[in-house]
Amino acid sequence: MEIYTKRTREGDFQVSMGHVTFQLPETAINKLKEVIHARLNKSSEIDSANIEKKLIAYKNLVNKLVEANDRVVQEFAVSLVTEQLVTVARLANGTSMFDKIIKNLSKQNAEQFKMDYDELNEITEYQAIVYMEQAIPVIRKVANKVQDLTR
Repeated sequence: MEIYTKRTREGDFQVSMGHVTFQLPETAINKLKEVIHARLNKSSEIDSANIEKKLIAYKNLVNKLVEANDRVVQEFAVSLVTEQLVTVARLANGTSMFDKIIKNLSKQNAEQFKMDYDELNEITEYQAIVYMEQAIPVIRKVANKVQDLTR
C-alpha cells in the first residue's frame, strides 16, 4: 500500500493510504513520525538479536561437527559449495574445523580449500547465516547416510 502526504491550504497535513484519507495537524504528524521511527529501530534490535542467536546456534553445531566421524566430514566437505564450507570452518572455535576439513580432503582439494579460505575472509554475518541455512540440510543428510551405513 502506498502512502501519500501533502499539506492543505489550512496548514494541516493530508495523509492518503489507499482509499482512505486523513487530515492531521502537524503535531499529529510529528508524533506519527516518532512512532514509526521507534518501531523501525525496535525491529532492527530484534533482527540483531535473532542474528546473534542464529550465529551462536551455528557455532555450537560446527563445534560439535569437529567431533564428528571423519566419514561425515569427507562427505559434506565435497557436497557443500565453497562459501558454505569456508563458513563452516570459520564458525568453529580456533582452527579445529579447518584442520579437520583439510585432513579429510584430497591433497588437490585441500590446496584449493586453503586458497578459498584465504580469499573468502570477509563473509558477513548475514551471509554466514544464509550459507549455514543452505548447508544444514546437506550436513544432516550426510550424517544420516553415514549413520545408516555404520549400523
